[in-house]
Amino acid sequence: MQLDAILVNSGAKYRREILAMPVVALEKTLKHMTIRKGVRGDETVGGYDNDAELRPYRSSKDATDKGKFFGRTLTTYLGDIVEEFDPYRLFSTVYGESFSSLTDRKEADIVKDMALTLAKKVSAKLGKALFKAVRNKDGNTTLDLFNGFDTIAAKEINEGTIAVANGNLYIYDTITDANAGDVLKAIYSAASDELRDQENLKMFLPKSVLDAYEVWCLSTLGSVVYNQTYAQSRLHCDRNVELVPLVGLKNSEYIYISTQANMLVGMDQLSDAEQAKIRECDNPKALQFFMCMYWGVQFESILPEFLLVARHTAAPSPTPEVPGAVKGAATIEVPATSGNSNRTYATVTGSEVDAEVITEGADWLTVAVNGNKVTFTRTAYAKTDAGEDPRTATVRVSAQDGSGYLDVTVSQAKATA
Repeated sequence: MQLDAILVNSGAKYRREILAMPVVALEKTLKHMTIRKGVRGDETVGGYDNDAELRPYRSSKDATDKGKFFGRTLTTYLGDIVEEFDPYRLFSTVYGESFSSLTDRKEADIVKDMALTLAKKVSAKLGKALFKAVRNKDGNTTLDLFNGFDTIAAKEINEGTIAVANGNLYIYDTITDANAGDVLKAIYSAASDELRDQENLKMFLPKSVLDAYEVWCLSTLGSVVYNQTYAQSRLHCDRNVELVPLVGLKNSEYIYISTQANMLVGMDQLSDAEQAKIRECDNPKALQFFMCMYWGVQFESILPEFLLVARHTAAPSPTPEVPGAVKGAATIEVPATSGNSNRTYATVTGSEVDAEVITEGADWLTVAVNGNKVTFTRTAYAKTDAGEDPRTATVRVSAQDGSGYLDVTVSQAKATA
């Protein structure tokens, strides 16, 4: 049999197994999350909640409408891999046997092993990117394919939808072997009563934090009934909380309390839009391994009843560091008098920019755009005007091609006496 022909035919033969490899290889991670199959592009996720309650009976209807929908968009992006290889070099170096000594069955086993090994390598990168990926359509790595949980959380924090005041954000200080248990308990205590009452609650955290927590348990709790082993899988203050250390959270500044149902991983797996094949290419000595598939993550809800995000005090700016993001002045201080201030912004992709005032009620400031120049126009701020000193407004300067944005803080002090 011809090795080339066997390899080429194997793409179709093992397509389903290859495409299913991410789910299989990431089983230890994905078992703590919810898989949404058949998602290609955007899908609205979320649910409906209602604060309805029984009241004393009355003859009149007096109907109420206390319901609310919470919808979010789970976006999966199509990614691909094109890997060329010399099958004969692969065969001789990896398997160490001459081609003539193979049986048909052994050739088929080698082909299957090779294809699934390539797919498994791809899967490992997906697992590491689940939290830290930042979508960059011009990128070349798995970290560029989609927006991970940390990136989504950072964006929501930046926009104020995840905030301490909303009950879905907690800011924690440094975690050490000496205080790990106290800090994790404080994070848990910051969660809403509704979230803490959820069944099978999970705390997603870096492995380094779990290591510190295990040392803390050993030195602090002693031989209590539930502390008979070094390895800890539950939070000591509430045994309902499972501690879930994930490789994708390595060196992350975030810890999450949520449920399996709220942590969504989107993929296709159901249609012919995803492909896996080995084919001949323009290099007569090489073959190509080609695979394309959809992938993305999202919180089903960021309401405090479903999610608490804990963020380290030393975490970097919550604005995602998007390759191609807008670069330029992030803070502008303007005088009390009326007038204009001009700033020029740039993007790595060369896109022109848009700008808008996103602070509600900041009608003292308007913006206009000409190419990459933004004109900030302000009204005067008299000493007798009511309001804070200085007053501030945020202007979002966005790349027109969607590659990123920069939130600019404009500050204006009151006039002096």
